[in-house]
Amino acid sequence: MSLKQEIETWVQALELCDLEEPDYTSALAKFESIGDSAKVLFNIGILQATLGEHEKAVSVYHRAIDLDNYLAVAYFQLGVSNFLLSDFTEAANNFNDALLYLRGNHSINYEQLGLKFCLYSCEVLFNRGLCRLYSSNSKDDEEHKNGMEDLGFAAKEKQIEAHNVIDEAIAEGADGFTVFSVPVGTLFRPSGIKMKNYKTKDYLGEARVVASVDSSNMHTGFDGVEKNKPLVEERAEEVQSFAATNLVIPDRSSKIATTPKDPTIDLSFSPPVSSPPSSALPPPPGPTGTQMPTALPPPAVNRIRDSVVTFRSSSFDGGYRQSMSLENLPLVDMTQVKVKIHHNKNHKMRLMLISPDTDLDEFHARVREKLNLSGKYEVEIKDDTDKVAIVDKEDLDAAIETCKDSARIARSTIGKLEIWVSE
Repeated sequence: MSLKQEIETWVQALELCDLEEPDYTSALAKFESIGDSAKVLFNIGILQATLGEHEKAVSVYHRAIDLDNYLAVAYFQLGVSNFLLSDFTEAANNFNDALLYLRGNHSINYEQLGLKFCLYSCEVLFNRGLCRLYSSNSKDDEEHKNGMEDLGFAAKEKQIEAHNVIDEAIAEGADGFTVFSVPVGTLFRPSGIKMKNYKTKDYLGEARVVASVDSSNMHTGFDGVEKNKPLVEERAEEVQSFAATNLVIPDRSSKIATTPKDPTIDLSFSPPVSSPPSSALPPPPGPTGTQMPTALPPPAVNRIRDSVVTFRSSSFDGGYRQSMSLENLPLVDMTQVKVKIHHNKNHKMRLMLISPDTDLDEFHARVREKLNLSGKYEVEIKDDTDKVAIVDKEDLDAAIETCKDSARIARSTIGKLEIWVSE
């Protein structure tokens, strides 16, 4: 199947999911016909979980993780399905790995990668704590105490109003609570430039709930929580998550967790933090209102510098390279775009510099001037193996956004764009 056919099938599957009465079964069949990437496999897992087929979902999440070992949200949803299968021990392992691959951050926003979902450290830690509570034999054993401690630290990293449920869970001893999850209908969508040949549609639509113990609970979060309003101002990027930095259990991993294949990944241990920060919670109250003893935090976890995913960006040699994930790279102020021009009537390469804010009319005027064109012409940009025509503002904006992604990965203020001009 060609890339164009794969994208078309992907879009058709999304349209089936976005219907007023979604046809998840038909959408699943379409995704399964192109299920050869981590993103598509993740979508398959979400749909299988939505249909209640959690055993199948677990298997598919395994395949997604095998393709992208650092996809924290896949470990997260693997944990959700194992939790709903009552495999609480393995679910806790899955959430532990998700916490590891947050790489010390308070959150990972997947929207720039096509998934309208933000994974928060407090949700991951809360889920792990809930699994430890459910797998304990009594309220007096060590696992139960550790689970309550997870909930206590999760409460200190709340980011949005929906996270207030963590405090409720602590107050009620977590009885009757379920895990945070990616909402139903929240799926990976194709990147903007790949959508240029298809009708315009909001492919990052409103999210819905993925799974709930209470079938009447159709909001994002837990019982009684219906809004996701920010609790605090966005934290500076340099602020590290105490939970994701210090509370990962080194010897507790998913059964399918694989060793990173990239030799540039640093898996050495960071120096252990001897005690929680001064803002950390006191020991959370137990079910009877008594204070539990404080446990020393586990050793600092493996810190990973970067992760590799299947994002691909064009390079000036005409080929493609596998690039670093954009999940947690710092923003770069791209000030210029260096445009490399191929002209079908002049085989010499030409270069020009444009501003990232250049509009379509100015872009075409610059191309005309550079190549001394007088008649009609067409401009194309290569997207993977296909060429996509730049015929409107949306096409140019998508090309510039790809340049920004490449510049961010290269930590450069100059983006690179390669175009083909034919008369």
